[in-house]
Amino acid sequence: MSRQSTLWRLSSAALVAATLIAFSTAAGTSAGVGPSLLLFPLQSHWLSEPLAEAVTSALSNHLSQAGYEVTEIHADSPVLRLAVSEGWVSADTLEREAIEAARDQLAVAVEVAATLTGEVVERETDVTLHLVLAATVSGEQVGLDVSIPRSGTRDADVKALADAVVGTLTADVWSEIGADLEGARSAAEARYAAGQAAMAEGAYRQAVLDFDAALIGAPGNPDYLRGAAEARAALGDYAGAMARMRSLAALRPSDAEVALRLGYAALRAGQPVEAEAAFLAAAEELGNDPRVVEGLALAARALGQPVRAEEYYQLLVALVPGLSEAPPWLPGLLANAEESVELTRVPPEDLPGQLGRLYLAGGYATEGVAALLSYHLQGDHPAYDDLEYMSIARGIDGEAEAVARSGQGVFAAQAIGQFSDEQADEQMAALHDRSEAVAALAEYMQVSPVLEPAHHYRILAYNFLNQSNFESLMYLRTRDAERQRRADLLRAAFRKSLAQASSLAEGLLGPEP
Repeated sequence: MSRQSTLWRLSSAALVAATLIAFSTAAGTSAGVGPSLLLFPLQSHWLSEPLAEAVTSALSNHLSQAGYEVTEIHADSPVLRLAVSEGWVSADTLEREAIEAARDQLAVAVEVAATLTGEVVERETDVTLHLVLAATVSGEQVGLDVSIPRSGTRDADVKALADAVVGTLTADVWSEIGADLEGARSAAEARYAAGQAAMAEGAYRQAVLDFDAALIGAPGNPDYLRGAAEARAALGDYAGAMARMRSLAALRPSDAEVALRLGYAALRAGQPVEAEAAFLAAAEELGNDPRVVEGLALAARALGQPVRAEEYYQLLVALVPGLSEAPPWLPGLLANAEESVELTRVPPEDLPGQLGRLYLAGGYATEGVAALLSYHLQGDHPAYDDLEYMSIARGIDGEAEAVARSGQGVFAAQAIGQFSDEQADEQMAALHDRSEAVAALAEYMQVSPVLEPAHHYRILAYNFLNQSNFESLMYLRTRDAERQRRADLLRAAFRKSLAQASSLAEGLLGPEP
């Protein structure tokens, strides 16, 4: 949408007053307060730069005196620096030529109704402003040409131009670009729908822009606030997400689901005290909802209260069906783990995989391998990314090495009479089961093409270990010395292959963390 109009004479004070009254009625603003505007530096030919700078400053003053909320943008503007620091625009925007290119992002960042940009053109007989007024929410814009005859003094021309611009901003103009009350509300619905589509596509930065723009058109809309919070959380802006959830909680103080969302937003923003208060408020209605219980556990962890956290985790284990057969030490592991885990957000089919990673990280390698193997036996799973694979592989390597050492220990214990033949057989059979699980898990794991060569050596190593344990078990049952010789050779091959896997991975990605 576009419109071009020309004003050839100065507007009277009556016209200015009528304009503001009409806009206040149409847009629902408070008496004497006009809409908010983001004013960009007026462009010009380099010979006219002093005039353009003077008109920009005068416009800011005259629009403010007329009741508009004006934010002037320029390279040294704190608003611009804030927008850069918060990631709305890049540092390159500080260059004058790039400021207008970031108009939409800056308008949303500053939460203004519209932006005003333009160019000053000086001629022998007149001075003209070519202006563009653009609505933030709808994205619609209108072109306005404002001209005055030259008076002979710059100060008079500057004042005349500034007064003329104020007079052009009529209620009809705001309505035409959808910046009046009805238009902004309608445009907000469209921006909210665009934000939902962007979220579905994983375009979270665009979703933030759309949801925040929608909130400019309809401040306090619960759906828009929730969308804005989710989009910011997806970007990792947890402080911004919490701010919007606070606004939503203020609108719906008795909504337990909102309190729950606020609690998790506060946790991610590093505000455990506020998070705990929100979870306790949610508990009044939701009771022992697993999400509430886990939230309280996470808050206790963040507050440095592992004993309380473990108590909540004990309750959580009893509430989540997928944790019914979890080991008794799981609550303590969750309460004291280096990184927090949100089990209630994990789909049931992925829970064994999450537990397997947690067990490996906590030093429970046997249980970790078993859980991960169970996870992979449930169906096909995507390839591990490189860093995740290397972290998991380190834990599985630890289990494999522990099995290898334990196998050697069985024969040492039998030699000194600590184990009977039957006990040694039982111990070796259990170790064989463990090494078989390690080998099977490695076969199921899919890794990126980068680390596939290293993973092939791991598969080979784990199978060498499993075969070594089988030969040791057969030796105990047959006393065939050839079996034990094979077991020793296979165990040596296991360690060489595992060293080769680690060396390859280090060469491809650098030292393992």
